[in-house]
Amino acid sequence: MKKLALAATMALSLSSFSANAADMPPPILNAPPMPWVEAGSNWYLRGDFTYRTFDVPGTQGPEDAAALGLGVGYQYNNWLRGDITLDYQFASKFPLTDAANVAGAKMWSSALFANGYIDLGTWYGVTPYVGAGVGTAYNHLSSDGRWNFAWAAMVGAAYQLSPNLSFDFGYRYADLGSAIALDNSLIDVTAHEFKVGFRYKLD
Repeated sequence: MKKLALAATMALSLSSFSANAADMPPPILNAPPMPWVEAGSNWYLRGDFTYRTFDVPGTQGPEDAAALGLGVGYQYNNWLRGDITLDYQFASKFPLTDAANVAGAKMWSSALFANGYIDLGTWYGVTPYVGAGVGTAYNHLSSDGRWNFAWAAMVGAAYQLSPNLSFDFGYRYADLGSAIALDNSLIDVTAHEFKVGFRYKLD
């Protein structure tokens, strides 16, 4: 009789436990941690010094000139990147013995470009690249200036000095549109540019 009573008690206890368990909320599972995203890790800043030689048809061409450039860019993946650059060129003078429509005139040419580059791989820290850009150039000759459509093609290489800093050197051919000569005619302006500078990757 005692055994029967004990069995009945255990059955009731198990039934009560099962009912309570059915009413309990499901267990809370810890969600996996969100992946850490490093904000801005693909952005970079750049600064360049440019030695520029001009090609102006029908003239001897102005003196070679220096230019300084600043830019901001983004590395999309390990082979594609792009940047926006602004170059300011210091004054360059045409010889007094040049064609009458430019003789003795000073010329400034500043350019804003949107550029794209393809990095061709890295060997011993050196990454060669090719690129192209489109934008606008402002050519000012003596007292008159003109905005133009401009385009450029470039080739170069970068040497990685540290995880964030690279030394960049290259060549750029730039078609800077036209300038207004002293007789109000338009003269074409193109340039061969040799550039050195640095790119700094933001953390």
